[in-house]
Amino acid sequence: MDEEQRALHDSWDTVALTMARVSLSAIVVWTVCSALRYGVHATSDGLLAFASESGAWWAPLMLLGVLVAGGLLRGLLNRRPGWSGVASDGVDVALHNYHITYANPADDPRPRYALPAFRTALRKATATLLTLGTGASGGLEGPVVLVGESLGAGLARLTRARSEHTLRTCQLAGIAAAVATLLNAPFAAALFAIEVVYGNRIVYRKLAYCLFAGIIAYVLNNRFLGFRPIFVAPPHGHTYTLAEYALTALVAVAVSAPVALAFGLTMRHTGQLVQRAHPVLRGATGALATALVALGLFYAVDMDPRHVLGMGEHTISELLSGEHGRLSLWWFLVLIVVGKLLTTGFTIQSGGSAGMLIPSMVLGGVSGAATARLLASALGLASVDVRLFVVVGIASALVAVVGVPLAAIALVLEVFGSEYGPPAVLACGLTYVLTLRLTIYKEQPRESADRPASPPLLPPPSPSWSGSDQPEVEAYPRTGRR
Repeated sequence: MDEEQRALHDSWDTVALTMARVSLSAIVVWTVCSALRYGVHATSDGLLAFASESGAWWAPLMLLGVLVAGGLLRGLLNRRPGWSGVASDGVDVALHNYHITYANPADDPRPRYALPAFRTALRKATATLLTLGTGASGGLEGPVVLVGESLGAGLARLTRARSEHTLRTCQLAGIAAAVATLLNAPFAAALFAIEVVYGNRIVYRKLAYCLFAGIIAYVLNNRFLGFRPIFVAPPHGHTYTLAEYALTALVAVAVSAPVALAFGLTMRHTGQLVQRAHPVLRGATGALATALVALGLFYAVDMDPRHVLGMGEHTISELLSGEHGRLSLWWFLVLIVVGKLLTTGFTIQSGGSAGMLIPSMVLGGVSGAATARLLASALGLASVDVRLFVVVGIASALVAVVGVPLAAIALVLEVFGSEYGPPAVLACGLTYVLTLRLTIYKEQPRESADRPASPPLLPPPSPSWSGSDQPEVEAYPRTGRR
């Protein structure tokens, strides 16, 4: 029997200890991720709001200087031992730490968990604050996946967990608690943890522990921070016309898959560009390119830098609020998509610690809104509900880029309401079928066992550190085989 089958015979004492470890992991992860979220929002939101609204001629130049300074500092840190593993998104590192095994542990005495858990979480949080806190483009969800996984593994070690099942349960619970902290959606967070780790397989015993961890983070959010949904959409009737279902399918076919491909191509080409710079200067080079894209759009079409910098929540909130302004122009929305692709690519490929999950949702939502505006302009469809396209675009883009259909549907139900469920189910199902062979994380098992896996959609991030800088090793032997 493998470790999952053996876990079915755990005693009640073992189950109780596992629940206690999961609870401890969820509380610690919630504390760290809440502090990180507060720090990033306090610095990034204030900086971008000042650059956009102050009216001072030197405010955009200040934004450029802060971005470049943050990139230079990241480049210097990435040259130090132990910091190389916390650059870029972080999800692939977390998945590698989760799945790493040796064919014969008795013949290979090296530890199976390669990164020091608590130091990895601290370094990832610091690198993320230096990246997103200086106004760069990206999301928090990717970095907190590694933070949650590392803290879960570290706490398992601290509490002397000896089985493979318990260690992996704490790692998964840490991921679920971290994502639930940011999204305030425990069911979606638990499903995300399972789907991103196991791909096409749902492990229900692990899912139960993830749900428990997600609920703990949700309760702590609401008890101490107040309930704050990540997005707010207006109510919509539960009945949809055939035209609305057809347009929903159009978003899945004509928008989400191309966005995923464009994401991959942009990452590939931006990575090739920043590789030409010296390793120490790659972070500053990527930050300079990011700032030039944002300032170019600011001066050319008077675009608020918050549309292409930061985490992108400002843009989605404006689209869902009904007060669109220039966001009612389809070409303006297309420019946002192009700008967000470039700024996110330069940020991540130059060694910045930022996630791709929220940017993919922003790209999907803005692309859906652009599709609605274009249809309304070209075909005279005045009754098109732009907000429906935004919600469907968010869910289907998450499926196209990350491959988590159940988590995307659960996110729509928990954040936007059950009335948005039917079109989200249709769009996510179609998108998953169309993008099944696309992968963004090379460690994520999205392929069937009876056919070879496709190459990842995105190449490994271009390192901004020297080849001699190897990750530190944690002496944490893990027993059993998967």
